[in-house]
Amino acid sequence: MSTSKLASCRRNKGLSQEQLSALSGVSVRTIQRIEKGAVEAHLATLKLLADVLDVDVATLLETEPTANPAPLTKPGNLTPLFHASALIGMFFPILNIIIPGVLWFLKKNELPEYDRQGKQVINFQLTMSFAFVPAIFLLIFFFPIGFPLALLVYFYTMAMCLINLFRAINSQPIRYPLSYSFLK
Repeated sequence: MSTSKLASCRRNKGLSQEQLSALSGVSVRTIQRIEKGAVEAHLATLKLLADVLDVDVATLLETEPTANPAPLTKPGNLTPLFHASALIGMFFPILNIIIPGVLWFLKKNELPEYDRQGKQVINFQLTMSFAFVPAIFLLIFFFPIGFPLALLVYFYTMAMCLINLFRAINSQPIRYPLSYSFLK
């Protein structure tokens, strides 16, 4: 394998070594060593990498460099939109699930990162919506507990959306704690 073949496929996909590692399950160190030509990659490892990069294993095994098509889009272009669209629901209930859901449904096949981050946003918004329902009932029937609980859920949701929006803008890892995985 040419030392830069994996690197060029990875760059064409708009992924860093860390992102490719997270998506493929192959360690960053292994990816670095394969890209430098320091090791001969196992076929199973190449299969994992090829799946994420949407190329054939044969492409990664080619010894002559070939012209690779330019990436259609960069992963960072739409990822902040997933997190920002969820903020709309803070002002218009249920849109915090519908808008990211539609965006995810339309873009999930373009890049693995869109699929992954879209699912994270939807899972978090669904979890917080389910947490908000009992808070509303408590707000109505037992105000001293319901009011602080509703505020806690509301502001936690808003804070996590803003934090992850800025993380997406800066190409940092996205994390939504206290989120149940409805979409896997």
